Amino acid sequence: MKTFIILFTGFLFFIACQKSVPDTSNRTNNTQDSVTNHTQDSTNNTQDSITHNVQDSILRTGDTLTYEVLTTDPKGWFGLWGMADGTVDCNVLDSVTYGSPIYFANGWRHTVIAPTHPFQALLSVASFSYSGDITANLYKNGRLVRSVKNDAMNGVAKLLENVQTDTLIGTATDPVLTYEVLVTEPDVAKFESDAWLGQWVAPNGVYNTVNKPLLQFLFAMPSGWKYIFKPEQLPFTMSMQATPYTTGGGKVTINFYVNGQLVKTSSSRDWIRDMKYVVQ
Repeated sequence: MKTFIILFTGFLFFIACQKSVPDTSNRTNNTQDSVTNHTQDSTNNTQDSITHNVQDSILRTGDTLTYEVLTTDPKGWFGLWGMADGTVDCNVLDSVTYGSPIYFANGWRHTVIAPTHPFQALLSVASFSYSGDITANLYKNGRLVRSVKNDAMNGVAKLLENVQTDTLIGTATDPVLTYEVLVTEPDVAKFESDAWLGQWVAPNGVYNTVNKPLLQFLFAMPSGWKYIFKPEQLPFTMSMQATPYTTGGGKVTINFYVNGQLVKTSSSRDWIRDMKYVVQ
C-alpha cells in the first residue's frame, strides 16, 4: 500500500532442448572426446565472458558515469541521483504549484566523472503515477553496466554502485567521517520497504536539505547508502535523522564512523531523530 508523505508545505503528494546422441560403439571415444573438448571450450568461453563482464562493470576513478531514466508514464518521473562530490541532487519544486516536483521526461540522462574520493553512483526514481514502468540505467564510459526495472513494484526503481577508489586517510586532527544507513528486516508488503527517508549534516555543518527540502520528505534513499567526507572544520557535530520510508516497513540503522571505526549506531522501525556525535 502506497504511503502518502505529508510535505512540510502541507501539500499531500500522491503522489534447453537436449539432443540425443546415437549409441554407436565405434564412435564412442571420438564422440566423448568431442563432447569433452566442446564442453571445456564452452566453459572457458563462458568463464572468460563472465570475467570480462564483471570487470567491465567495476566502477573506477576517472570513469564517465551516465544515469538514464526510461518510463512509460507520459507525465514523467521524479527522483534523486548521486553527484560527484558525494551529495545528492533531485527534481526542484514547481514554483507555481509549490509542493510538487517538476517532473522529467522519459530518456533523461545525467553524466558525472567518478572522483578520486569515495563515491557511490546512486539513482532512485519513481514515475508520476507509480503505475507506468520505470527503468534506472547506469552507463560506464558509454556502456550499460547496470539496469533496474520496477525493483519493488511498478513505477519505482533504485540502483546503488560503489566506485573503487583509494580510501581517504584520516588522522586525529584531519579525520574522515562516514554516515551509513541500512534498512533490514523489510516488510515486502509495505511500499518502498527497502528504502528510507532522512537528512544529514554536510561537511560545512549545514543540513543537506536546506536548499532541497524534498530530499528529506519525499525521495526514497536506498539501503546501503554511505557518505564519506572530511569536515570543513573541527569540532564537527555529525548529525543525522532517518526513518524507514514506510513506518514499520523495515528497521533502519544509522552508523557513524570516524577514520573507519564505528563510534555510534542506532536502529529503529520509526524515526531516529537528531542522532549526534561530536568530533573534536
